[in-house]
Amino acid sequence: MSSLSADDKAKIADFAKQAASINDDFKTSLAEFDKGTSDARLLTEKVSAALGSGDKETAAKLSAELEALPKTLETLAKKIADTTATLDKRLAPYSGPWEESLEFLRPRSDAPLTKYVNLFIGTSKTDTGGGHSGNVNPGAQTPFGMVSFGPDTRGSGDGWGYGSGGYYYGDSSIQFFSLTHLNGPGCRGQGTVAMLPAESATQSLSSGLSYSHNNESAEPGYYKVKFDNNITVETAATTRTGMMRVTYANATKAYFILNSLLNNSNKSSGVPKDQAGLKVDVDARTISGNAVASKFCDGTWNQPVYFYATFDKPLTSGTADAGSDVATLQFALSDTDKTVQIKIGVSSVSIENAKANLLGDAAKNLKGENTAWSFDDMRKQALDMWNKRLNTIQIDLAKPGEADRLASADLKQAAINNLTKFYTTLYRVFSGPTVYSDLNGDYRSMKQADLKAASGSLPAREVENVSKYRFKIDGKDAGYTTHYSGFSMWDTYRSAAQLVALIAPDEASDMMQSLVADAQQCGAFPHWVDGSEDTIPMQGDHGLNVVAGSYVFGAKKFDTETARKYVIQSTFDPKSACNDKLSVGRNADKPALPDWLQYGYIPTDAVADWKESSATVEMVTSDRSAASFLSRLPTASTDKDQISQLYARSKNWSNIFDTTAGQLKLRAKNKAGVWEDGVFHEGTEPHYIWAFAHDWASLMDKLGGKQAALTRLHSLFALDKANPFGKEPEGGQLNASESGTTYYIGNEPSFQTPWAYNWAGAPKYAQYIIPTIMRKNFSLAAGGLPGNDDMGATSAWYVLATLGLYPVIPSEPGLAVSTPQFKGISMWLGNGKKLRISTDRPAMLGHAAPVAEDARYIKEMKLNGATYQGTWLPLDKIKDGGKLNFDLSTTPTEWGAEWTPPSGPAGDYSKPTANPLPGVQLIQ
Repeated sequence: MSSLSADDKAKIADFAKQAASINDDFKTSLAEFDKGTSDARLLTEKVSAALGSGDKETAAKLSAELEALPKTLETLAKKIADTTATLDKRLAPYSGPWEESLEFLRPRSDAPLTKYVNLFIGTSKTDTGGGHSGNVNPGAQTPFGMVSFGPDTRGSGDGWGYGSGGYYYGDSSIQFFSLTHLNGPGCRGQGTVAMLPAESATQSLSSGLSYSHNNESAEPGYYKVKFDNNITVETAATTRTGMMRVTYANATKAYFILNSLLNNSNKSSGVPKDQAGLKVDVDARTISGNAVASKFCDGTWNQPVYFYATFDKPLTSGTADAGSDVATLQFALSDTDKTVQIKIGVSSVSIENAKANLLGDAAKNLKGENTAWSFDDMRKQALDMWNKRLNTIQIDLAKPGEADRLASADLKQAAINNLTKFYTTLYRVFSGPTVYSDLNGDYRSMKQADLKAASGSLPAREVENVSKYRFKIDGKDAGYTTHYSGFSMWDTYRSAAQLVALIAPDEASDMMQSLVADAQQCGAFPHWVDGSEDTIPMQGDHGLNVVAGSYVFGAKKFDTETARKYVIQSTFDPKSACNDKLSVGRNADKPALPDWLQYGYIPTDAVADWKESSATVEMVTSDRSAASFLSRLPTASTDKDQISQLYARSKNWSNIFDTTAGQLKLRAKNKAGVWEDGVFHEGTEPHYIWAFAHDWASLMDKLGGKQAALTRLHSLFALDKANPFGKEPEGGQLNASESGTTYYIGNEPSFQTPWAYNWAGAPKYAQYIIPTIMRKNFSLAAGGLPGNDDMGATSAWYVLATLGLYPVIPSEPGLAVSTPQFKGISMWLGNGKKLRISTDRPAMLGHAAPVAEDARYIKEMKLNGATYQGTWLPLDKIKDGGKLNFDLSTTPTEWGAEWTPPSGPAGDYSKPTANPLPGVQLIQ
């Protein structure tokens, strides 16, 4: 502090005295708030248990206590806000070289961030090649909400392809609105409870209504469109309910059609008539019934979606067709009031539960999610929920007034653009998995009794309840409150699972418990969970990666003892299956685990038609995840033999690595060991060879060393070998499609690859190429996502790349380091601690014309004020928050070149480097 003036030193001393008492008050208030939140969770569990056991008296008493908690929490939240405001006022006079240290002390104060979310990004085919669409839907949803109430358009018209999320920006008509949508899937699914306002009783939902994007808008939790016929539709949502406000152009032509047969997979003919149905009560102004979600991707059975809807205006007619599956309604409106509000609850179990989700059930002491008739209040409630979630990661530049302080209008616009890309992707991370249980804890079981039931049929299932599943955490009784679905695990295990566990560990814990409960019902961990169904669109046993990755990144509150049982079963029992889906293989008649155990790879003449090369890579990763998870449990010593075997199997990629001259790449073999060309799913060998980050050091050795690895990586990223920092590759070269030979950001196997440069001793190239990908393959346009969002997986990549921290090894609690893209970032971890990431200059704004400075390279990194020597950051170093500070450079540096990160299936990842450096590595 010798460079500070006496006045500055006095200011700091004065601030320290004032901040101490304020900080103590804040910590006390925060602790009380955390206790209140914990009490609410515990009471919810107890209410569910009481309802499950039929003890209505206890449930009523506990529900009364639970209802009082929100007021208590509201009072505490106001106290925290007041304390924060006081501290903000006192921080205002202090600026200078110590400003960043003061920023770290600042308690959380939420900024208005929803304005930076653009729900139309990712609704069209990518602008930079790759061949796929983001497949997101702009409909109204709350964080992790069961309901996504939005528009459905034609899209590709196929079972997969563009518009599989229900909506495609290039279409000029909306066929109908529906209540359930998946976020960015490759296959078409959900889109249930199809409805459309109309001017005529003969309106076709297949052709829909035309509209212009000029008359369409959306924000988190809200969607609006004005059709060419001047009918305006708005939608909003709670977790389990949707609300629609329709303003008709002509009061005498106020029709409304609801078709229980149509869905996103069957937009014209619909499902079989005996699977769906509805009933209209004209006097009560209600319509109820069940729609159907068709089997998803490689799924087997359809599933019901029950609904209960009510209207705030009387009906002049309400007739169902002969099969009672389509209702054509007409509202009695006047020229002075041409608006109708419709609110709808949904459930996987029953109409009664759908109604209770909407309006509550006094007999069971359940308060519904949407008992009033205020659309605007519901919209604001959803917006507030989203704003709170988005403030989990706070960018300094998003604070009110900060962008206005930038030197030029161009810089301000660049800042707004970058903030919009970031917060839109963060929004999508919170779009899945989705809530599946009702307010009373019920949900449709995954257990299918008759495995021979016809494909596409709608079999009856048992009703499960979250209260049924009890377990121990640290020796204490525990349970879970919410069952989740919508797990796209081949995709999310590489990015989103870890991020959600880090910033929302309670929800992530319930998500993992949901997978455990699914396994208890269907027999094994599922692969891709859509509602109550499992499907295998991709090769591998992906649930192991999600469970292990979520666990090591903070999701600890689930039944790990039972999870252990299914992890061992999946990896050693060839008969392990979730209903008719083998854990390792296709359906029940196409096993792959016996060949894996015998040969150490998936042979080309195996029973399962399984894209053998990429399947081998996926098995390597899931075995490593299984070993990692088992090794961290109290039973690790009991399972040491299995753990040892799994770690050894994690090197099986070498069994399909051809070391002969002219090859040096992943290929394939038959059972006799004869080499064949590699077979890869949705990618090529250049994409998959970097997909097992836990053994990158060994891979680089086989390639011929670090220099040979650099040559491979430069080729992959289309860099000039003579001058890698010369001309940046184009977006199409970085999104080369499934058959391409350069980088393919549009699909998940490539996600971790840029950070391989850290292991090759040249992290400067990771720092060069990552922001290039972010700029050239992510935009604000409808085609602004490079590929399917896959339940937030692609969006999570962008969020993590922005932070400069990436979980390259799915099951290892650590992060590969690259350049943070904003000057100041506060990340609020799930335990309430703050991770403050700061740079001495803004890297991302340096890429925006006409700014000349391009400071994307790391010159120095500090952790909690001490120089940090390593491009690998063990999670343990930041799990309780802390400060990461970076000094950046406009020219490439050799920072990190000498520090080889840890590697190997069972490597020691608790240290920044593979081999200790001389002297003190880190001072804390």
